[in-house]
Amino acid sequence: MDERNTFARIRTLMANDRTLLAYFRTALAWVGIAAFTYKFYEGPVFYFLSGSFLVLGILTAIYGTLSFSRYRKRILRNSKIE
Repeated sequence: MDERNTFARIRTLMANDRTLLAYFRTALAWVGIAAFTYKFYEGPVFYFLSGSFLVLGILTAIYGTLSFSRYRKRILRNSKIE
């Protein structure tokens, strides 16, 4: 593999890392909205919304992690970069 392809893969790996961080920031925002809704509002509708936001945050983090792993394997296939 020539140097140009090596640097392209490194850039792609770093972009994949940034995407994972974006998923985690989004998940943290959903969890924060869930905590805010639970703390400052009362009633069954708001408890349901709070739980929904919490589940959405957890699912976002899981999806981001799975997506990161899948694309990292695809990028590193047939590569000497680790």
